[in-house]
Amino acid sequence: MAFFTVCIPSFNAERTISATIDSLLSQTFTDWECLVVDDASTDHTEQLVRGLKDLRITFIKNDKNLGCPGNFQRCRELATGKYIYFLANDDLISPLALERVYSALQAAPDVALVTRPYYIFEGDDPDVPIRYEKPLDHSNDRVLSIDDEEALGAILSTLGQVTGLAFRNDALNEAFSPYVFTTHIHPFLATFRSHRAIFLRDYLVAVRKESSQSRNLPAIYKVSPLWSWVHMMETVFGGPQWKRQREIGKEHILKHVEGLVQVRCSAPLSSYVYEAYLYVKFRPLNLLSARYWIFALACLLMPRSLLRRLVDRLTPVYTKAPQAGIALATP
Repeated sequence: MAFFTVCIPSFNAERTISATIDSLLSQTFTDWECLVVDDASTDHTEQLVRGLKDLRITFIKNDKNLGCPGNFQRCRELATGKYIYFLANDDLISPLALERVYSALQAAPDVALVTRPYYIFEGDDPDVPIRYEKPLDHSNDRVLSIDDEEALGAILSTLGQVTGLAFRNDALNEAFSPYVFTTHIHPFLATFRSHRAIFLRDYLVAVRKESSQSRNLPAIYKVSPLWSWVHMMETVFGGPQWKRQREIGKEHILKHVEGLVQVRCSAPLSSYVYEAYLYVKFRPLNLLSARYWIFALACLLMPRSLLRRLVDRLTPVYTKAPQAGIALATP
């Protein structure tokens, strides 16, 4: 049994999956197996993966399209490694990614979850970050429990992207959520209730912007991202013993009204209007927030095509990611 089962849920990924798998094949840590679980693609993903000669890589194609949540659950059911490590079919990982995860786990063997900082890049050049999520501690990996309220918000910020998240197989006892925007976050937080997590310090994950389904598939917004998050918090942290965690989790998303920009850029107008309404329904204080009204009205009044171009141009300026010196860790 391999230490890591690297799960790559794929769908019509012929443009990006070769680079993704190349980053896996470049790992300094070699005790892994890889499952490319393809969700009934109609392009050449299968031919590309089956053409690889590494016996650690297995290609499995679903008989019918299960959708993102269903395919994630299928990955989980097929994985046999001690740890399940997720790698999206369009992202890249550092050559040190699995080695650093493994080393951190040896220092804290009771840990059941791993999270990490990451950055988003544009085009095909991972050396040009445009946005990033910071580590909790730039100097050290940190082992955390669910009672560490100060760290919970930082952990939540890292969970939007699945690449680089790792789950101890025998501790992952809840299914992946049926809702796209929380599908992998739900089991992470459910496991976190009773197990510790390690927050790595290194940038080991580079996320590709253009091929993101949240950018390119309007249909996924049929279920509100905001509703999905609030529902998850009320489900995972239901009951009086989890009141504080539930409050932190809901406040974390409800104060980040910039989420309206993503919905307006990628979803139908009706989905945007509903999202703006939910920000007020779930957090009435947003009615008194100038920041909320600036985002809500600007996104509503600006043509979507113009807003999208503006966001693409201003994001690296606002985040200052190109000047932050961020890059994938190297040997």
